[in-house]
Amino acid sequence: MKINVSSFNPLTADIRGNKERIIALLKAPAPVADLLLLPEAALCGCPLFDLFEDERLLKENTSALKEIAKETQHTACVLGFQEKQGKEPVSAVAFLYKGKMTKIYDTETVEFKGKTLQIVLSDLENAPKLDADIILYIYARPYEKGNVAERLALLKKQAKKRGVPVVSCNLLGGGDGLIFDGLCAVANRKGELTLLGELFREHINTWNEDEKSAPLSYEADPRGEVLDALSFGLGDFVQKAGYSKVVFGLSGGLDSAITAVLAASALGGESVYAVSLPSYCTSDLSKSLAGQLARSLGINLEEVAVQPVLDGFKTAVGHISSHLQDKTEQQLQSRIRANLLLTLGREYGALPLSTDDLSELSVGSCVLYGDTVGRLLPLGDVFKTELYELAAYINQKREIIPQGIISRPPTSELRPNQKDEDTLPPYAVLDKIIPLYVAEQNTPAEIARKCKLPAEKVTEVCRLIDKADYKRTQTAPILKVTRRLFTDLQRPVIKKINL
Repeated sequence: MKINVSSFNPLTADIRGNKERIIALLKAPAPVADLLLLPEAALCGCPLFDLFEDERLLKENTSALKEIAKETQHTACVLGFQEKQGKEPVSAVAFLYKGKMTKIYDTETVEFKGKTLQIVLSDLENAPKLDADIILYIYARPYEKGNVAERLALLKKQAKKRGVPVVSCNLLGGGDGLIFDGLCAVANRKGELTLLGELFREHINTWNEDEKSAPLSYEADPRGEVLDALSFGLGDFVQKAGYSKVVFGLSGGLDSAITAVLAASALGGESVYAVSLPSYCTSDLSKSLAGQLARSLGINLEEVAVQPVLDGFKTAVGHISSHLQDKTEQQLQSRIRANLLLTLGREYGALPLSTDDLSELSVGSCVLYGDTVGRLLPLGDVFKTELYELAAYINQKREIIPQGIISRPPTSELRPNQKDEDTLPPYAVLDKIIPLYVAEQNTPAEIARKCKLPAEKVTEVCRLIDKADYKRTQTAPILKVTRRLFTDLQRPVIKKINL
């Protein structure tokens, strides 16, 4: 038996468009196969959120399945869809062949060309062991750092335990912050990996039951894997949002530098519009480093001065406040930069990106409606210390990010000679405190003991984390690459936590 395993990338809720693409795969398969295997949610995309309850969407699913079934005279098709059981919307699988349809809601066997196929939806580990010749396993699990190797280990273990080949297919796509990697793999009855598709790319992988293949292994540098995930997630989000270009501020700092690397990788340098936004606080070094990076990546770089707009604001409110407070002026600069970027984004027809990282978002070291402005936050699930690791990986073969960007002290340059460590602990320390407090729910006193830090310093960081919830609720979607912290956490804005 020959099976085409597709790392299929649907557009969420576009039942009609997804249906037409599936039919195209059946009409002109490359290569010809007995069966086309598509992932969970292939027909409707993911995540649906409350659209899971949309009656129009569910009805459209049903009619689309009937149309796809008509095209299965020569090649069977297994794909995921949504429908209702009673009053509850559920994820399901359809086995389509010669115009007929079998619906599966968990796991079930079907007879096909003299073989018994066990079709498993979403949970292979807990699926019952049935009498089958081949297991077809489809799912829609978001990428998280380290979980590709985990899923492949599970696949091999279950194939060996059950004594039959397992053909698996994960969803592909990047939307609303979730990244699906499109992992396609096959493990034989001995638990050996015999097929492994490329991650983060839509393509067809063909498995032939009668062909012997040498065992494969999965080896990837975790840093490269995360960069691939972020680049794919950025590009897919931008494209599905109806754009082909992005715009963001290029400051000469690490966050915007890695954002630039991801955008150039995903879209090509010609589609990346970086903007230097200097004010009286901006050093010549920052402008120089931004220029070096832009040339290294081949991206567009423009410079727009903040000072004339800042002076205009001061004049406008001069009759009320003749001298703005330092904090007020810092926030005003950031919001002017945001307005300039949004204006240029509109002119360029480019999607605006925010460049903040997880460390900054955690403690609120960002300006709401300022540097948080953007349609997407590519680095919002990556700690600052992890960004230094990614930068080292990027520069392995040649210096893409200028070393001056990596080695300089982090700064938002909203006042002269400003450094992040003026008000925050070093990021190496801060990035230890944050997960201990948020994910592991340690008290400040416990964190202080574990990290050998002054208790009052830890308490102040914890207060910043709690206070920043109102900012995090108003940021753009964050590309999720871990299973920790605020990406899966909802915290009230109005509260008092006694530390």
